[in-house]
Amino acid sequence: MGGESKVTWNPYSKGYFEDPYKHLKECREQNPIHKGSHGAWMFFRHKESYEILRSSKYQVSELSQYFLEKEPYIFKESACPYLSAGTKKWAMYLNGEDHKNARLVMGKAFKEFDLPVILSESVEEVNQKFKNEQDFDLVTYCAYFIFQVIKRFYSLPDNYSFSQIKKYSNMIARSQDLFVPKQVYQEINKWFLSGNEMFNNINSKQGYKENLMAISNKLGISYDNEDILSILAVSLMAAFETSKDSLSMALLELIDKPLLMEAVLASDEEQLSAIIEELFRFTAPLQYTVRVNKEPVEYEGHTIEANSKLYLCIASANRDPAVFQNPDQLIFSRPGTNHLAFGSGPHVCAGANIARQEMKYCLKHMLEFLKDYEINNSEPITYAKQIMMRTIESARLRKKQHALS
Repeated sequence: MGGESKVTWNPYSKGYFEDPYKHLKECREQNPIHKGSHGAWMFFRHKESYEILRSSKYQVSELSQYFLEKEPYIFKESACPYLSAGTKKWAMYLNGEDHKNARLVMGKAFKEFDLPVILSESVEEVNQKFKNEQDFDLVTYCAYFIFQVIKRFYSLPDNYSFSQIKKYSNMIARSQDLFVPKQVYQEINKWFLSGNEMFNNINSKQGYKENLMAISNKLGISYDNEDILSILAVSLMAAFETSKDSLSMALLELIDKPLLMEAVLASDEEQLSAIIEELFRFTAPLQYTVRVNKEPVEYEGHTIEANSKLYLCIASANRDPAVFQNPDQLIFSRPGTNHLAFGSGPHVCAGANIARQEMKYCLKHMLEFLKDYEINNSEPITYAKQIMMRTIESARLRKKQHALS
């Protein structure tokens, strides 16, 4: 196409991590399909992202294979590279039968639990823990809730602390991000191995690990211990990071907005479901997902060679005015659920139902507790310098003056 691009995707543009939506809007409006600063193809509109996610012409980019090729460079002087082994059964990076089997085993293993009971117990415990606090971090509040859920799923021994699980989860999540320095990969590798030690020390017969092993054997799916460890790692990371980010983003949007908070608290079951979908659309912690085209494809005059990486900007697609009227506003009566917060097609997020259940059973209980708090504007809200996932690092809350008396 003629003419020079007006804007090129660059996640290190000024203010991007605090608020990426201005830059993404410019990309969507001025240059919706182009090669970004890292040389891969970028897609910013809902239309193309939705089509690619649902088309059989595209596969996911296999993270384990990427690490297998990269490890000799990262670990020249190390005898224990584990990035490839640790990610080899991550369903979101698998294709074909490997993908189907991993999703099937994970899904059936989670169904063994009474999720409403676990969620109810966990939200009660987090509210109990923070009830006498005058000032605390919203992210810590959300993370502690997820920690309680994970403790029950995994039957974690008491000697594994909240801070340890939080750090482990964050480091494993960072393995997926762009532009990760070599020394960070080496630290991630150590946390993978630390997690394996933790998982191998879990002896409960009623936890997620035991469920995975029993169900894979029952279905005739051959998983060795390393495969199980890989599934345990991705399940814990996805449950912790995605849920923590979804909850903290959603709650941050509702605190200090009395009309929105009242709408949630007064909602019936049907209204609450619509509210939850709108919160997922608006916050979209998963900002990007990647696909690989098996054959050459053309989009608006661009010829994209086979086996190219296509970065689909979920955050931009969910703010596309061609699909969502007034997309930069939270509108709880918005019809439909055609957002892409969980992706779409065969690789739609395996944990989407669990994420919805968490919101369904916990959002009102959390807001009932948090309505006596406000954002502490004397301390800045900070965001992690991560690209694939948008993550709040810290958002301090303080008790309202009327609630102190």
